[in-house]
Amino acid sequence: MLQFEELKLRLIAHEEELANLADALGLEKMKSEIASLEEQQAAEGFWDDIQNSQKVLQRTSVLKNKVSAYERLKADYEDALVMIELADEEENESLVDECTQGVNKFEKDLDSQTLATLLTG
Repeated sequence: MLQFEELKLRLIAHEEELANLADALGLEKMKSEIASLEEQQAAEGFWDDIQNSQKVLQRTSVLKNKVSAYERLKADYEDALVMIELADEEENESLVDECTQGVNKFEKDLDSQTLATLLTG
């Protein structure tokens, strides 16, 4: 159906922007830093220095939240794409609104994360 095809093309048009967001966030570097911080937390004597341990925990939390937000966004993209493809395959017109809402939500969230990333550097 034409409506599903248009939604799919609209969604796929954001694929590069989604990948660029991962690069802008430094996603792989963040994951590596999380692993390093978690190693520090597991080290003997880590909790002896309260001030340092709090900084490490805060940094870990901030990084995990950023990674989680991106992964949710990517999952929303994939879920919307699968839903569009399934609805189109079944020719189920009743799902057009739901698919449109999924694409709209993804686009809004992508814009928000991109803006937040640009503002925070």
